[in-house]
Amino acid sequence: MSEARETDQWRRCFVALAPDAPSRDALAALDVPPNARRVPYAQLHLTVAFIGAMSFAQGESLAARLAERTAPPLSPFPPAPVTKIECWPGRAQPRLMVAVLAMSDAFTALDWRVRSLMGEVGLPLDARAFRPHITLARFTHDARGAPPEGGAQALPPLRFTSLVLYSSTLARQGARYEALASVVV
Repeated sequence: MSEARETDQWRRCFVALAPDAPSRDALAALDVPPNARRVPYAQLHLTVAFIGAMSFAQGESLAARLAERTAPPLSPFPPAPVTKIECWPGRAQPRLMVAVLAMSDAFTALDWRVRSLMGEVGLPLDARAFRPHITLARFTHDARGAPPEGGAQALPPLRFTSLVLYSSTLARQGARYEALASVVV
C-alpha cells in the first residue's frame, strides 16, 4: 500500500485486470480517431469493479482479501477473445472507444468474487452489470459521429498478468493511476 496522504481516504478506486505486454501492444496498435485521446499504454486495463472513495483501512483490508482469496482459484486467468470494437454510449455521440471482450465463466467468477470481497469490507456495490471491456480512447466532449466499428478480428485473445487495486487521480492530461495492491493471476 502507498503512504498515507493528506486526506483520510483514497478516491476514485477500482479493481482491474492488467493485460500482459503483447496484449497491450495489440490494443495500442489499433487506430484511434483524431478526435479521441488514446488511453496511455501503461494505463490499459479491464475494470472489474469501480469502488469510488474508500478509507485506508478498507483499502488495506480489500487488498489483503484479494491476495488471500482471488489468485489461486483464478490462476492462470484464461485468454479472453475480443468480440468487437465499439463506441459507447453510441456512435452518434461517442464518449469512449472500447474493446469488448466475450463474457466467460472466468469473468463471471471474478466479478462475483471481487463483489463479495467488497461487501465484506463494507464497500458499496455498483448496480450496473459487469461488461468486460478495455477503454482504448476517450472522445472530446463535442465529438460527433464515430468511425465505423470493427477491428476485433485482428486482435489475438487478450491475456492478463495481475488483478490490481488502483487509485485514480484526475489531471489535465487525463487520469493517473496508482497501483495500491496487485495479485498475480
